[in-house]
Amino acid sequence: MKFGITYIFEKQRPVTLFARQLGAGEFSLSESPMLGRVPIKRYVSQPRSITPDGKPDLSQFSFVLSSANDLPKLGVGQIVELT
Repeated sequence: MKFGITYIFEKQRPVTLFARQLGAGEFSLSESPMLGRVPIKRYVSQPRSITPDGKPDLSQFSFVLSSANDLPKLGVGQIVELT
């Protein structure tokens, strides 16, 4: 499943990435999930956000990096694969 990184909350640890799901369908996290070849924790949430027309944005998710040291490998606007 592909995601586009929309925001990186790095001022606090652990580092949290906000990303928009680019394809339709459901996904799940594997035992050792990776986002763009960067290890993430087995945790995903759906932050409260709205679309421009005021409806809940159900394509936005947040992921937590396993290590803040991997932060330079990811950037806002980048398209990444969840594996």
